[in-house]
Amino acid sequence: MCGIAGLYRADGVDPGPVAAMVRSLALRGPDDERICTAGPAERPYAALGARRLAIVDLEHGGQPIDDGSGRFLVSMNGEIFNHRSMHKQLEAQGHRFVGTGDTEVLANLFASNPRAPERCLERLHGMFAIAMVDRQERSLLLVRDRMGEKPLYWTVLGDGTVAWGSELKALRALPGLSWREDRRALQSFLLFEYIPAPWTAWQGVFKLEAGTLLKADASGLRVERWWTPPLPRAGSEGSMSRWAQSLRNGLQLATVQRLDADVEVGCLLSGGLDSSTVAALAQARSRRPLRTFSLSVDSPGFDEGAAARLVAAHLGTEHRSARLGAPDLSPLLDRVVAQLDEPLADSSLIATWRLMELVAESGLKAVLSGDGADESFAGYPTCQAHKLAGVGSLLRGPLEGLLRRKPASQGGVSRDYMARRFAQGLGQPWARRHQVWMGAWLPEELGADESAWELVDGWARLAEGSDAVGRALYLDQRLYLAEGVLTKVDRASMAHGVEVRCPFLDHGVVELAADMSSGMKLRGRTGKAVLREVARPLLPAETLARAKQGFGTPVGPWLKGPAAGLLDGLGEGLEDLIPAATLARCVEEHRQGKADHRRRLWSALVLARWRAGPWGRG
Repeated sequence: MCGIAGLYRADGVDPGPVAAMVRSLALRGPDDERICTAGPAERPYAALGARRLAIVDLEHGGQPIDDGSGRFLVSMNGEIFNHRSMHKQLEAQGHRFVGTGDTEVLANLFASNPRAPERCLERLHGMFAIAMVDRQERSLLLVRDRMGEKPLYWTVLGDGTVAWGSELKALRALPGLSWREDRRALQSFLLFEYIPAPWTAWQGVFKLEAGTLLKADASGLRVERWWTPPLPRAGSEGSMSRWAQSLRNGLQLATVQRLDADVEVGCLLSGGLDSSTVAALAQARSRRPLRTFSLSVDSPGFDEGAAARLVAAHLGTEHRSARLGAPDLSPLLDRVVAQLDEPLADSSLIATWRLMELVAESGLKAVLSGDGADESFAGYPTCQAHKLAGVGSLLRGPLEGLLRRKPASQGGVSRDYMARRFAQGLGQPWARRHQVWMGAWLPEELGADESAWELVDGWARLAEGSDAVGRALYLDQRLYLAEGVLTKVDRASMAHGVEVRCPFLDHGVVELAADMSSGMKLRGRTGKAVLREVARPLLPAETLARAKQGFGTPVGPWLKGPAAGLLDGLGEGLEDLIPAATLARCVEEHRQGKADHRRRLWSALVLARWRAGPWGRG
């Protein structure tokens, strides 16, 4: 795991700024720093840099690194989980290695098929953002992994230089790059709580989309898709027992691969179905008690401490837990925003940040997690909501009237909260309805431009061949998971020098899930049905029967009570995006308990703090 950055131009670059670009990523890679160039020493055409978090091949795994022939120079943020088997295959073909690291394997893999590097990518099981320079062709290749676990930002400077980095702060180190806010992207942020790729908060600066690559050479630059996300199918269900066995086999392999490291690997354990299943599979393969980590939250409806302790005792893990209370909210928000070079309003980032502090304090560099299961196996209540949307639209008026008369609940993700979001989304096309259910502000509250929906509508068109549940899962994987959940995990973990590995995001598991009909995932009101079959012999009955809670931070009740002061003066600096009267009404209604505006207010608070902080200043 690393932070990477670099510059490329066929006519030559000034490599000087790369040192500052790499230094800005020091938290991502506290163990080593290296910068390499390609081309004439006086005027190289490429400069690649990396900060390293040493997980694999601690002695010889530094990067950027060449293949044995010296043609390909590669840097990578991430891990290739099947690198050991590929190492053996390439060695048998005559490739020679200095060490056993995965980046060196990657460089030699490119050398094994130099005319078709995209074909090499198909062999990779992993999470990665890659920069590769072909010295013979004097070309650049940037790649982002299939699911978007590892980030990669890029831009083109005024002289045609391509610049890239694992975070936007690396590009901030470049002199002369203009920073103008992208209103369309910031409106999307307020609607969805994240900025979807390829947009960023800034005009002319882009995220490389998950599953795509960028090629640059003397003839120009182009972005292409190298992996096509599988569309969940509709159709006959097949045998639950057979699907469950296939899923168990796939998850076992993905978990074993992610336990392979030259440092100890622990596991995040919330006590929910997803993380508990991963922990159970990992503990079964471990010769010693697995170290597991959870968070106890001081708020009803949010605390998962007892559930995690139950699973840890059942599995025999060595368990540690941290606490998160209302007094922690303000100082943690300050620390998070100081690191966020792009706004992200998932309130669970606060809880995740605290959890990563615990892992780092324990001395671990790598942990497993259960991220990605909900988006493949219908874990969110929105999957059920889409099936009810037709009837709900007919009853929208009476439903809204009933909810207006009912006192608002500001606890966890309560039925009351879900019912109110359900009603707010009715009447929209299915994809926009879905985003309203998952998001924060309503488009009419912001007067949002149609352009803010451009990327959502594009993915929706590609999903039309599936049923209601399949379409929802497809949209969640492409948007909420890749640009919300995984960005949250990456920023929180990397800020503490911790790598998070997610078996559910193995592309084999994702493709297997897409082959299952919706009936294997959602049965009545029960989501993740096939995963429950996998977990049945592994976990306590109480865990299997436990309703989904979600991992979150209780910003709703805390902004009404002990942290209400965070909302003072909130409208300042947001008038161009949120009407002042609308924001003031939301603050007042939330404080009085008349409505639950947690997601609206948190997104506004994060944006205001971000704009006022070091990364929000253009």
